[in-house]
Amino acid sequence: MNKTFDWSRFGKLVRKDFSNIWQNAGTSLLIITLLPLGAWLFWWALSGVKDLPAIVPEVRWIFIAGVIYLSMMVTPSRMHRTCNLQKEGIYFAMLPASKLEKYLSMLLFSVVICPLICFLGSMVLDYFLTLLPFGPYRRWLWQTDYLASGLDYYRLLVSGDVPNVDSEEIRVLTEVVTPGKGVLYGLLSYLSTVALFLFTNTIFKKHKVLQTLLWTWLISFAINLVCTPIMGAMVLNGNWVEAILQSVDPVRGFNIAYWAATAWGILLTVVFLWWTAYRLKRMKY
Repeated sequence: MNKTFDWSRFGKLVRKDFSNIWQNAGTSLLIITLLPLGAWLFWWALSGVKDLPAIVPEVRWIFIAGVIYLSMMVTPSRMHRTCNLQKEGIYFAMLPASKLEKYLSMLLFSVVICPLICFLGSMVLDYFLTLLPFGPYRRWLWQTDYLASGLDYYRLLVSGDVPNVDSEEIRVLTEVVTPGKGVLYGLLSYLSTVALFLFTNTIFKKHKVLQTLLWTWLISFAINLVCTPIMGAMVLNGNWVEAILQSVDPVRGFNIAYWAATAWGILLTVVFLWWTAYRLKRMKY
């Protein structure tokens, strides 16, 4: 397999992978897409016992976001399950495409195509459930009162027309909690999670999603176990920590924390994506 990239060959590979979506990942993606239906049925059943309010569109958007998140976690291990299996991986190894093209196809389906399919499926499902004359969906997805109110409130904060709010609080909210930073952080979190599951797809041979979640939790728990006593000792035994916190401007402090977290997320994403490509390049079948 050569290392070159050819658009014609890559297009054929993408079409082939697309035609295999149902065979490789169809059942898993269908179940994930229908998960909001379970919440709808549960809420409807409870409504028969007790009068409950409708499920507002904002909550349904959270359901859809969860569907997208789950789909991109599952896609690598379902679409390209055999990429690190010695015997079953022969088919993946013998595909008439370079390793770069195979890797880019994996990225395309994990980041865009499969999550987009689940997103569109969730939108269609929500539309039909809202059409029903019964059930907890009584407004359309775009009728988001809380989101519209929140945006209006943010505009008032920026203009300084909100009464009884401290000017320092307004400065912190308008200079730190900006829509652009929120979108950037959300996009980076999405990409870093995809990169993690792409990488673990080349590590684990069975139960790849479950093992990824368990190992992620275990590593986080170990880090917290080590860092928490250290941070506690620093706070209890050093007034210099409190002095530093008091001397730093709140906006600057929040921005430093935000950009530090953003830089860490970028580093993790790049490392996992590079490591995945490196492992696929050196994979033996």
